[in-house]
Amino acid sequence: MSEDSVRGLFEDLEDELNSQDLERKGKHAVAAARITGLVFTDAVASGVPADLAKDMATDFWAAAMNIPYVVDSASTETELPKLFEGDGD
Repeated sequence: MSEDSVRGLFEDLEDELNSQDLERKGKHAVAAARITGLVFTDAVASGVPADLAKDMATDFWAAAMNIPYVVDSASTETELPKLFEGDGD
């Protein structure tokens, strides 16, 4: 077996593993989005004020997606990091 054929086998294996990882991440994001929506709607349906329910859903989404964020305890405002430059400013 030549070095090129071995390299080709490893490249194929790497492509397959990357594809499986991307699919796993996509499934995780979809599941997290669905659960985030449930957190919000179930909280509101249970009588939680919409602003608080939004904060609860934001907390869950940030934790599920490993997004760092800061809660300003003085104003109770939740600030997510700016993900894209120039988005709306």
